[in-house]
Amino acid sequence: MRRFLTGSAVLLATAWSIPASANAAIAIPAASTALFAGPAPAPKPPAGEDEDIVLDEAEGDTPAKPAEGEKPAAGGEATAGGAAAGGDIFGEDGDAKKNAPPPGEGGKVSKDSEVQQLKADKAFITVVQRQRFLKKKRFELMPQAGITVNDPFVRHIVLGAELNYWLTNRMAIGITGTGFLGNKTSRYNNIRFQEGVLLTANRTLWQASVNFTYNPFYGKIAVFNRALMHWESFVNVGGGAIQTKVIPRYESLHEGFTHVTGQGNFALGARFYGPKTDWISVNFGVRTWIYQDKLEPTGRGPGPGQLEALDDVDAAKDAATKKVAFNVVFFLGVSFYFPTTFQYTTRR
Repeated sequence: MRRFLTGSAVLLATAWSIPASANAAIAIPAASTALFAGPAPAPKPPAGEDEDIVLDEAEGDTPAKPAEGEKPAAGGEATAGGAAAGGDIFGEDGDAKKNAPPPGEGGKVSKDSEVQQLKADKAFITVVQRQRFLKKKRFELMPQAGITVNDPFVRHIVLGAELNYWLTNRMAIGITGTGFLGNKTSRYNNIRFQEGVLLTANRTLWQASVNFTYNPFYGKIAVFNRALMHWESFVNVGGGAIQTKVIPRYESLHEGFTHVTGQGNFALGARFYGPKTDWISVNFGVRTWIYQDKLEPTGRGPGPGQLEALDDVDAAKDAATKKVAFNVVFFLGVSFYFPTTFQYTTRR
C-alpha cells in the first residue's frame, strides 16, 4: 500500500526529528518559512487507511522529558555550550565531581565528619604515638604510703599525701605532708642485751614541704603484646620542716624531747598510666630527707660521770649533740587528676 506525504508534512517531520540545539543552528529558507505563517493542518490519510505515521521522542535524538516528581538523569541535558555548561566533553557533570565524598568515608558524607575523624584518629595506630596522658593545668592528689630503708634500729611506716598543680605536662609545683609511725627494731634490743651497749637513736614524727616536680623521660611498655602501658619518670626537689623525737637510753628514768628543724628533700620515681583511664596513675619512688637532728647527750644517765642536771628535758635539749641525718623512704602512691578529662590541642 502506498502512502503519500505532502511537502509541508515532510518539512514538519524533519523539523520535529532534529534536536533543539540543531534547530537553533539550521536556518530555514525564507521561501519555506512562508508556508509556516500559520499552522497547517495535518493531512488526513485516504479513506480506508488505519495506520498513521507517529514519530516517538524515544526514537529521536531529543531525550524524553522526565515525569513529574522525577529528577533529571545524571549528567544533565546536553547544551550547545558543552563543557562550559557544567559538564565535560564526555558528558560528565562537573558539579557531581565537586560534591563527591572524600576518600576514606565509605562513599558517604556524614554530618558528624569532624567527630568521626577524631574517633578515627584516636583508633589509628601510628609508629610514634603522641603522649597518652596530659596533665597541664590539672591538679594531682596523691595519697601515698611507704617505709624507711636506711635505719637498722628504728623502722618507720610512712603515710601522707601530695598535692600538685601541673604548669605544663612536665613541670608542677605542690605541697607534701607526711606522718611517721616509728618504733625500735629487734636489732636495737639485741645489741643492748647481747653487747651491753646503749644506742642513741631518734624517731621522726612528721614533715611538711613545698616541692617542684619535673618529668625528664616519657615512654611506653607493651604488656603481652596486647596493650601499651605509658610511663614517665620524675624528679622531685623541695624543702620545709621536720620534727623528730629522742628515744632515751634509760626510758624508765628520762623523758625524750622533740626537735623541729628545717629539711630539704629530693625524690626519684616513676608513674604509670592505664590504657583506658584519663585521671588515675600509679606511682612509686624513693625520697630522701636531709636535716640537722639533735641527739641525746652522752652525759645523761645514772652512774659515775653522769650529769644529774641533764635529767631535765630542757637542759638535755640544750646540751644535745647536733648531727646531720638522712631519712630514706620507699613509697607507693596512687594519683587522682582533676578535672578528670583532658583535651589535645593539636592533631596527631
